[in-house]
Amino acid sequence: MWEEIILIETDQKKNAGIPHDTGSLSDTMKLSDTMKLSDTMKLNDTMNPFNSLTPVDDAKKILDGFTFDRKTYVDIKDSFGRVLAGDIVSEIKVPPYDRAEKDGYAIMDQNPDQRTFELIGETLAGDERDVIIKSGECCWVATGAKVPVGTNLVIPVENTEECGDEVGIRIKVCESEVELNISRKGCDIERGATVLEEGCLLNERNIGILASLGIRNVRVYDTPNVAIISTGDELTQINDVNSLTLSAIVKQSGCSPFFIGTVSDDSGDIKKKLDEALEYDIILTSGGVSVGKKDLMPEVVSGMGEILFHGVRMRPGMPMLAGKIDEKPILCMPGNVTSCLVCANVFLLPMLRYMTHLPFIREIRSARLSEEVTSEYGMRRYLPVKLAGDVAYPTFNGSGLITSIAYADGFVVIGEDETLTEGKVDVWVF
Repeated sequence: MWEEIILIETDQKKNAGIPHDTGSLSDTMKLSDTMKLSDTMKLNDTMNPFNSLTPVDDAKKILDGFTFDRKTYVDIKDSFGRVLAGDIVSEIKVPPYDRAEKDGYAIMDQNPDQRTFELIGETLAGDERDVIIKSGECCWVATGAKVPVGTNLVIPVENTEECGDEVGIRIKVCESEVELNISRKGCDIERGATVLEEGCLLNERNIGILASLGIRNVRVYDTPNVAIISTGDELTQINDVNSLTLSAIVKQSGCSPFFIGTVSDDSGDIKKKLDEALEYDIILTSGGVSVGKKDLMPEVVSGMGEILFHGVRMRPGMPMLAGKIDEKPILCMPGNVTSCLVCANVFLLPMLRYMTHLPFIREIRSARLSEEVTSEYGMRRYLPVKLAGDVAYPTFNGSGLITSIAYADGFVVIGEDETLTEGKVDVWVF
C-alpha cells in the first residue's frame, strides 16, 4: 500500500558519481497485468470517457502497479535520504582493536588498589604499535588509543597520581575502579554481521555505521527523473502555473523534475513533445484531458501507447488520465490549477514515493467543519480548507482559481454519497 496515515489534533504544531547499474528499463519499471483496464478501455471510449468513471481507490491500485527498481551508487556524503538497494554486511570488526574508553593508565594487574606501577611509555590515538606490558607496569593511553597487549584495565587519570623514585616515574592508584574502560575488538560490530538491511532509509545515524565500516560508495535505489509538460494554446497569454506546482510536488516526493516546455493544442506537436519526454522515466502533463475540441491528450496517448484510466469519480480532478508509453507511466492532470494540485496530492505524490521506495505518511488532523458540505452523488470530493484553531473553513471557489487551494492548509475528504455537517472531520494536511 502507498499510504500510512497518522492522526494529529488540530492544535498541535506541524511537523516541523558512479554510473547506473546496467539493465533495461523494462527490467526496472513494470505494471501489474492485474491492474490493467486496457481490455475495457478502447479508443472510442476516450472520445467520450466520462460515461464510465474509475473509482478513486481503483485508480490508486492501477498506479500502484508501477514500480521502479533501478539501482545506482552514490557517495556516502550524498546518501542522506536515499534507500539502500542491498544489505550492508560488515567485512571488518569495529573497533578493529582493543581501545581505551578514557584517558588513563593501562595495566595488566586486575587488583591495583593502593599500588604503584612503573610507567613504561604512552600510546595515542592512531598509534599502531603493539606495546606489551607486564605485571607491575603501566602505559599512558589516550581515549580511543590501542591499548597494550595484555591490558586488563585502564585506570582513569583522575584516580591516580604521579610519584618518582630512583628507578623512574611511577603511577600510584589512589581510587579503585570498577569499570574496565576498554572497548574490546569487535564489540560494536562483528565481521560478517548484517548491520543495515535492504530498504533501509539512510539517515544521520546509520550513515555513521557506513562510515565506521570504511564504506565510501553506497548502492541505493535510483530515483525517477520526471518530465513535465504544460499544454494549451492559452499559455501564450497567461502564466504557466501547473509546471511549477507539479515540479514542487515531484521534489517533495524525492524525485527530480525536468520541465521540458509547453506545447500547443496540436496533435503533431504533442506527439513530438511526448517523444522527447520518453528520455525520462515518468511523464507528467497538465491540460488537454477533458472532452473539448482541443482536448487531444487522450487521442495522442492512445495512439502512442495505452490508456489505463481516463476520468475518475472525484471532484475536483475528474478528467485525469493515466497511461503508459513504452512501459513508462504518463499521468495527465487537468489543466485547471486546483484540479491539477488535488490530483497531484491524491495520486502523484504517493505514487512517486512508492516508486522511490520511500515511506509515505499522510498527516491528518482532527477539526470541526465550519459549515455543512455535500458530495455529488457517486463522486468523492476533496474540499480545500483553511485551519483556524480547531475549525476548518472551506476555501474552494472553483477548480480554475488558484486561490481555491493556495490559502488552504489541507483537504477534507467527503465520500461518494456523504453529507458532512458542522461536526468533527479529518483534514489531510499539506
